[in-house]
Amino acid sequence: MLQRIKNVAGFEKVKFIFLYGSAARGQMVEGSDIDFCIYYEGGQKESSRFRLKLLSELFDDVYDIQIFQQLPLYVRVEVLKGREIYCEDKRFLYETATETIKDFEAFKYRFYDYIREKAIK
Repeated sequence: MLQRIKNVAGFEKVKFIFLYGSAARGQMVEGSDIDFCIYYEGGQKESSRFRLKLLSELFDDVYDIQIFQQLPLYVRVEVLKGREIYCEDKRFLYETATETIKDFEAFKYRFYDYIREKAIK
C-alpha cells in the first residue's frame, strides 16, 4: 500500500503517514475500512487534490484517506495513537505530535463537556 501511495504525483510533499482506527488496533470486522492519515505540506486546496488523486488511484472503497491538518483536533490525537507507516522527518513528526497533544490538553475539558451535554439531550 505504501508503495502505491509513494507512486502518486505530489508524494514529495508528504511528511508522514499513519494507519489508525480499527486496522491499527487489530480490531477490524467485516465491513471495516482501513484508515490512513497523511500530513501533506501544502495548502488546503493542494492537500485536498492530493487526497482525491490518491483515492482515485487506489480504486478501492476499503481505504479511507484523510489529511492530518484538515481533521478536527480530537481526531488528530486519535491518529497519533495509531501506527506510523512512513515518516520523512522524525523531528517534524515529534514537534507536530507535541503541539497537537498540547493543543488538545488545553481544549479537552470543553470538548468533554460538550459531548457529555450532547449525550444527555
